[in-house]
Amino acid sequence: MSTTGVAASRALAANTLSIIETFGPDDWAADTACHGWRVHDLITHMGFFFNFIADSTLVLPDNPSGKSERLNDAAVRERADWTADQVVEYYRAQSEAGLATLEALQGPDFTDATVDMLDLGTYRLAALADAVAFDHLVHLTCDLLAPRGPIAGGDVDVAAAIDPAVDWMIAGLPQMCRVALHPTLTEPIGLRLTGTTERTFVLDRGVDDTVVVTETGHLPADVATTNAVDFLSWATTRTAWRSAVTVTGDRTLVSAVLDAVDVV
Repeated sequence: MSTTGVAASRALAANTLSIIETFGPDDWAADTACHGWRVHDLITHMGFFFNFIADSTLVLPDNPSGKSERLNDAAVRERADWTADQVVEYYRAQSEAGLATLEALQGPDFTDATVDMLDLGTYRLAALADAVAFDHLVHLTCDLLAPRGPIAGGDVDVAAAIDPAVDWMIAGLPQMCRVALHPTLTEPIGLRLTGTTERTFVLDRGVDDTVVVTETGHLPADVATTNAVDFLSWATTRTAWRSAVTVTGDRTLVSAVLDAVDVV
């Protein structure tokens, strides 16, 4: 279950509506820090994610590329000519429907149910709440709002959302980054998150060519320490990790591992 993910998604949806309802034409047309997307495009994408969840089939549309990012780009293009009012109403309707579905997915009937998300991997349906918390938190704090984004004001409930967002990232690391990560993990490394949340993990090789990430208080000698909010930015390759991470131990080893991290 991820009831914290549902609560975080609900809070972030409310934050998003409060922010976008103040926009004027220039705000909607402004470029975000998400390359190639205007504010208009970013909000339709966030609504589309809720739309996917609210669809009872939970099957991704046809996408020959097999890449989730291409699916997102296609959804944005389909809605590129909508008016601002259409975007706001779409986001409002889809977030309400998506949140209701996320709540239902926490029930016992879905305990073992999973969803295939193309190149992102396979996840428990209940964990989609964490995915929404991650997606919204990153887009709001890294892409939409200042200092990196074009919108100067807006409140985001980071404290409520940071742990579910991190849960999604940790679940995704072994699946999204396995091919790049596995060769670099000649020794296990620790990841320490600080600030809004305090958590520690170990990244290591599993059997065959798998990668395993374990939450534990017992860290190896080689550790990367970073603020949890900064982790959202550099682990999604929006910013460089070298300006946000303190390395203890073998810097060459840790650097190679962090260079291979790219969470979507």
